[in-house]
Amino acid sequence: MTDESKDEYGTAQARRTLLRESLDAYLQNPITGVGAAQFKNWNPTTREQAWHESHDVWLQVAAELGTGGLIVFIFLVGRGVLGVLRTRRLLARVKPSRKRARRDGPSPAGDECPPVSRDEWVFLDAHSAAMAAAIVGWIVCASFASVAYNWTFYYLLALAVAPYDILRARLRPAAAHAAHAPARPAWRHEVARA
Repeated sequence: MTDESKDEYGTAQARRTLLRESLDAYLQNPITGVGAAQFKNWNPTTREQAWHESHDVWLQVAAELGTGGLIVFIFLVGRGVLGVLRTRRLLARVKPSRKRARRDGPSPAGDECPPVSRDEWVFLDAHSAAMAAAIVGWIVCASFASVAYNWTFYYLLALAVAPYDILRARLRPAAAHAAHAPARPAWRHEVARA
């Protein structure tokens, strides 16, 4: 709400008060915090909005879990973002070509198989794009809600990170096969062309 004169219920001021109180709780207990899910029960004599959540996930974690908990939480959120970015980058490298499949037909025996089929690639590409949007949406929404302990973030984190690990596991055997494949002597290429 930008115009406080039209705010009949005082929600904008109440949120500012809760954010200030969350920051105060963190500054008074920077190492351990006030305890997981205990901000609403933390009631010093100076608190104006007792029995309320902080309405900001970052200040919620800082106030309740302290600096260590905040660092771990930021790491988890960052890992989700990084997982999506790595998946997108890896998918760009292994994109199957439709032209080659139509032009050359099936791969002859001995050729390296692609790590993912076209259908798998399309699914993983759509999945990683959806996870990117979901993580951005969660970060924006979490900046206005106390959702640090809700299961939705942890499911989202797993769904964002898993495709990268799956792709990496798929690429490992292909890379190992290419590394151990016998090199073809140069004279065979000349004989084959003749």
